[in-house]
Amino acid sequence: MMQKTTIVLHNLSLALYGLSALSGFAAMLTRRFGRNLAFFFAVGGLLSQLILLAGRWKAGGHLPVTGLFETQHFLALWMTGAAVYFHRRYRAETFLPVAMVFSLLALLLAGRGPTAVMPLTPAIDTPLFLIHVATSFAAYGLFGVAALMAIYRMTGWPASPLGGERRMMDEGLYLGYILFTWCMIAGSLWAYLAWGSYWTWRIKGLWSWILWFYYSGLLHIRGRPQWQGWPLNTLTLGGFALVLFTYLGLGLLFTTSHPLLPGN
Repeated sequence: MMQKTTIVLHNLSLALYGLSALSGFAAMLTRRFGRNLAFFFAVGGLLSQLILLAGRWKAGGHLPVTGLFETQHFLALWMTGAAVYFHRRYRAETFLPVAMVFSLLALLLAGRGPTAVMPLTPAIDTPLFLIHVATSFAAYGLFGVAALMAIYRMTGWPASPLGGERRMMDEGLYLGYILFTWCMIAGSLWAYLAWGSYWTWRIKGLWSWILWFYYSGLLHIRGRPQWQGWPLNTLTLGGFALVLFTYLGLGLLFTTSHPLLPGN
């Protein structure tokens, strides 16, 4: 039953995000048609994802953020949530359809992973699982939002008639960094409980720390005059490229303790 529900809600989310993107781009071209539709379709897709999240959580007994299907859904959920929030707070109407395209891509990639609800293995069935994994993928989504906003700043394309692209980029960076810091703390405690050490030279942990130090440096220099403009935008884009490698590159191409597909 959950398998069929998963497919229905997954396809519904895809359809609603696609309609949101199309109506949003139509509104940009006509300057009137589809403006409100884009927002309501995005909210509908977000609700569809939340229902799917709750259903799989109840069926599996744990937060569904394991494997390619579930983690991509969780990442898209945060990207969409941030886009909806920016739309309401900053009137970021031209940002919404672009964010929907990236949420669509995330869900299309999610469809390549198994959709069955799987139980947690004993090694990861701890109270730290929710904190570590949930904050990790939430941070990835927010870093993606910040990278998109950096593109807007580099191209001079306004994300909102009110401006505020820098503020929106900073919000994505700061909240993403806070969540990722919690992820790293919980991950270290988890490593100690699982392997008797707060630190191991496992490839996923190593690159996660590299990613954390990268964003620590980015936030450290973001207010300095010599780093404003294209240097800060480029570093923000580079950070998300590092996110994609740490998440997808390692999870799909290497054998790690955080596999995204069975057998990895």
